Amino acid sequence: MSKIYKIHKWLSIVSVIFFLMFCITGLILMFRTELNAWAQGGTNHTSSSMAMGQEETPIFDYADEGALLVKAKYPSKDILNISPAMGASHLLRYRIIESSATVAPPARMGMGGDYALYNPETKALITTHHETPAHPWVRSVLHTLHQLHTRLDLGKTGIYIVTILSFLCALSIISGIFLYGPFRKSFAKSAVLSNHMKLSSLHREFAMVATVWGFILCITGVWIGGFFIANDSYNADVLHTAKQELSSDQSEILQPSEAISRIMKAYPDRQLISIDYPSKFNDHHYAFYLGAENDDDPAMFLGQPVYANLHADSAKDMYSTKTIPWYFTGMTTMINLHIHNHNTMVLKILWAIWDIVLIIGIITGIMMTIIKKFVKSRAMESRAPVEIQHVWRKPILYSILVLLGFIVPLWSNPITNSIAAICLSIPLIGFLISLIRENNY
Repeated sequence: MSKIYKIHKWLSIVSVIFFLMFCITGLILMFRTELNAWAQGGTNHTSSSMAMGQEETPIFDYADEGALLVKAKYPSKDILNISPAMGASHLLRYRIIESSATVAPPARMGMGGDYALYNPETKALITTHHETPAHPWVRSVLHTLHQLHTRLDLGKTGIYIVTILSFLCALSIISGIFLYGPFRKSFAKSAVLSNHMKLSSLHREFAMVATVWGFILCITGVWIGGFFIANDSYNADVLHTAKQELSSDQSEILQPSEAISRIMKAYPDRQLISIDYPSKFNDHHYAFYLGAENDDDPAMFLGQPVYANLHADSAKDMYSTKTIPWYFTGMTTMINLHIHNHNTMVLKILWAIWDIVLIIGIITGIMMTIIKKFVKSRAMESRAPVEIQHVWRKPILYSILVLLGFIVPLWSNPITNSIAAICLSIPLIGFLISLIRENNY
């Protein structure tokens, strides 16, 4: 058992500060959509009525009319990309750039760069990237927090580091599980309790209830890092092949509806996520990003890139792509467990509470380590023995409920979201009652 304690100690020392940073940044980023809406001085655009309207009429059916308005309002700019707006899928986002520009800003699909948003309901452009928000500092802060959370603000190298740190955090949690049972049994038989023992008890109470929560976040973080590393390699491979297969030709720029019609005929069992226009920045090829036909959130996966040269004469059309690696399906499920299973405000609040519980567990662990290292134990206080039976009963029950709280919302609807909220609430209530009893004993 002493070897496990040493392993747990060193893993915690290496990973705990980063784990705490991931938890704090994740807590804030959980409400990114709401914070962005507040920063713009309004509310977010994800109303249920608008979402229903988009289901009835696919958003890309409005691509032509939006493109006409963008070109009319910005005659000196070219359209680089069309995609649904992130966090507001009933809006179309047009990434634009000055026609005279020689370098495109770092961007991918609909993300990054200057843009205009088109609302099919109002038939108007509603905002641009350069409009001054009510709270301009929010965008910058959220961007910095996102960079820290996903890559420690170190670019692609940071993704590798975050993936390794997430794995070490997961190992730290697993080693802590092996220490929980023996600790609780020895604690129950003890007749005395020092101040250090109280802090240690508090740490294990918080860590016990948040163990599965923290482990799932860590292990899905490992998979997310692995997915983006593998996806970057896959995209680079597809692009390399496309440059070889399409290099002898350049695409004409067609009306968005015509270009969409062509790609849907070529790939009828897919759905469109995003379109890159042919430009001097991509060797004058279209790039279509396609998702699975029945995927409720295909943009999360980033899609299969299909490069194409399209012409007025469709007989001259050329396409280039590569089959999506088989293991991407499992990876995207892990991404959903980490990011896309708390889309209601109730679930976000519950996730925030769980995150705070985990943060407190980490902080008490840090305090316990510091006190044990640098402060001598105080005088022992008398205490009656406490009988604890079925040490693993509550942790196992809480773990099952937390797992259900993670998995059930993957099939997002009012019923599954309510079931998930109940599953996540029960362990919190039980933990609160247990904590009050423990401190009042």
